[in-house]
Amino acid sequence: MILKRKTEKTSRSLKVSEIIRKAISEVLVRNEMPLDPPFEFPVSVVKVEMNSDLKIAYIYVTTHEKIEEDEIILRLTSCKHYLSREIISLINLKFSPKLIFKIDRSIDEISNIEKVLKKEKVLNDLIKN
Repeated sequence: MILKRKTEKTSRSLKVSEIIRKAISEVLVRNEMPLDPPFEFPVSVVKVEMNSDLKIAYIYVTTHEKIEEDEIILRLTSCKHYLSREIISLINLKFSPKLIFKIDRSIDEISNIEKVLKKEKVLNDLIKN
């Protein structure tokens, strides 16, 4: 059975997602995770989405390293408990949300849009109008 995740954009969920984004960004910038080998560059948190009951945080990350995307997710998932403990020490919530890491694809989408806009056919259409 596949469960479809629900993310609601209530003011409470937006506040909590921003608090968690700041906290996890602070932890990831320090790059003190129990990884062997550690990341060469810090991992950047692009956005955090919360599900409707604020129990699950979907964390979208990106990095400048030349590592496979699956490897980044595996490394972050392997130290999920460490990250949860560090986040709890930085934020004041009743519970600790479950952390689910995902690769942010918005940079790829932006580069694809730029490629389309730079095509000769599109440029010609823009000049005509």
